[in-house]
Amino acid sequence: MSLFDKVNPVFNIDEEMNELLANIDSKLNDIKITDKQKRKYMVTKSKVRSIHSSLAIEANSLSLFDVENILEHKQIIGKRDEVQEVKNAIEAYDKINNYDYKSEKDFVEVHGLMMKYFDEDNERYRNHGEGVEKNGKVIYMAPESILVPSLMKSLFEFINNSEMNLILLSAIFHYYFVSIHPFSDGNGRLARYWVSLMLIKYNKNFEFIPIEEEMYLNHEEYYSSIAKCHINGNANIFIKFLLKIINSSLDKIIKSSIFAMNDIQNKIIEFIINDKYITQNALAEKLNVNVRTIKRNFKVLIENNIVERVGSDKTGYWEIIN
Repeated sequence: MSLFDKVNPVFNIDEEMNELLANIDSKLNDIKITDKQKRKYMVTKSKVRSIHSSLAIEANSLSLFDVENILEHKQIIGKRDEVQEVKNAIEAYDKINNYDYKSEKDFVEVHGLMMKYFDEDNERYRNHGEGVEKNGKVIYMAPESILVPSLMKSLFEFINNSEMNLILLSAIFHYYFVSIHPFSDGNGRLARYWVSLMLIKYNKNFEFIPIEEEMYLNHEEYYSSIAKCHINGNANIFIKFLLKIINSSLDKIIKSSIFAMNDIQNKIIEFIINDKYITQNALAEKLNVNVRTIKRNFKVLIENNIVERVGSDKTGYWEIIN
């Protein structure tokens, strides 16, 4: 893809994409969450899961519970830089409703929050070349740094002038932003944050839906869809990927609003997300309950098609279905 000094997004909205969009709107209307549930999702689900997942995509090793403890100002054992990444992300997500997705100034400001204490180029576009490597080979070279300011300006002009559906627009923005790769570091987490911001502007229910988690659970396809778009010279594959990710996230939130899990069941799911091989005995120890309690809650989760056991009791693992 040749961007030169202006972004000219190339894409084709086909019948499948329109059907996925229609499904998203239908599911958004089906979401029934009480005010009490919304507070719980916002504090202990969406924000924590979004931050954990977005940073985990970039190899931050802290667990979901570590992120939750940092959010609650509790001490954890972890690498100092990874803890700081979480603290920065918490500050940014706390302010997500304060930002305008059309504002390049706000965009650069959020980068400053995300990369505070890390990047000497905080809130400034890079002044050097950047590329993507795989197996020791460069598979993508970002545009020259001298072009970055004009490319970003034109990308935000496109966002401001477009009358396109905001969900589609968020996918297009994400793809072309990571193609420009304007910052020395933090591009991926900022791209995902901006998608969440745009989705929240489209429908407030997205405030309680951790889209980043579904990207993390499908991170290989996430990266491959971007790479394929680089080759094809258009954003079609990534648009379709993001629409499917959103649909999947909505399916899960609808399922969870129908079947309300208790605190132990929620914790079991969170531990499985971090370690699908975790044993029931280990869960009992971590949650400070007896094994019978764990087994009873697993029975409920299995009967409601929330989790299933794959393989044998000794060598198998847990898989989250919904």
